[in-house]
Amino acid sequence: MADAGAAAGPRPKEVTQAGWLLLIAAFTGLIVGGVEYAIWEDELALLGIVLAVVAFWLYTQVMKQDYSAWMMTVIFNIIAIFLYATGSNWPGVILSIIVLLYFISPNVKVHFEPK
Repeated sequence: MADAGAAAGPRPKEVTQAGWLLLIAAFTGLIVGGVEYAIWEDELALLGIVLAVVAFWLYTQVMKQDYSAWMMTVIFNIIAIFLYATGSNWPGVILSIIVLLYFISPNVKVHFEPK
């Protein structure tokens, strides 16, 4: 337990994996939202593009092990689940659930404790 909390050294693998999951979810929202809008011209599909832009910004903050970014990512993914479902972006819903569950797991949360 001596390693618990945000470390000054190299980034823990859990943080890197959390960031990559968030990045995959962002790319999925961008691609699925763009394709749905291009094919069916569904304005709700644009939500995926907006959510992807926010997720890209959150990714940069998560990689810095910022506690507020962890909280915003958890809240963001709860909201994203419902917004993706509204726009029928089911891959986005599934990935947001996976990201949410990974971020709230204790072995990831410990690396984002407030300083």
